[in-house]
Amino acid sequence: MALSSWLVTTTNEEVAVTVSGLYGGRPRRRDRQQEAIELMLDRDAIAVNIDGPGSVINRMVLEQEEGRGPIHVCDGSNLLEPMGNAGDPCGCPESLFGRKAAARSGHGPKPDSRLAFRLAAAPGVGMFVLVSSSWAFFDSLSAAVLDMERGASGARMEIRLQRKVVTTRSGMAVSYVHPILSVAEPDFVAPGHLQLVA
Repeated sequence: MALSSWLVTTTNEEVAVTVSGLYGGRPRRRDRQQEAIELMLDRDAIAVNIDGPGSVINRMVLEQEEGRGPIHVCDGSNLLEPMGNAGDPCGCPESLFGRKAAARSGHGPKPDSRLAFRLAAAPGVGMFVLVSSSWAFFDSLSAAVLDMERGASGARMEIRLQRKVVTTRSGMAVSYVHPILSVAEPDFVAPGHLQLVA
């Protein structure tokens, strides 16, 4: 389910307090029996530090039934697994429409994107991981990796929740929320002082 704001989970109370102080949100226990603490943040955009392309796993995966592991892993053009076939054409449709249709029918892979990052405003609190199956996030992550491989700094990035409203043929408005990764604007992260854009 797409959330309307960022949800952070941690098992460390100090991290929860620090993140809450930076971005709002009240820490709460997910379950009294569990150690996980959740925070629903008050920000749409967060400045993050990314170490480089190694901080990104961006692939498309078709899982077997009953959670028995993937049967197809690719980057949209070439196979990534199994290792013996890595680099071979994957056979996925070239168009985004075709890829989405194949994924909806259960015959094609869907995005499995993971981004490891530190909060630019508090890098010392540790590493966070954002996991998403959003097609838009997959595309923005691919573009960011290309920028990093071309020598652009990966340290000044932002993750943002993007909202989109689509009207169906029947006239019903449907709202989508998905994450986007992009290079931070020059004034988004000022030296010695970090500001969050809402």
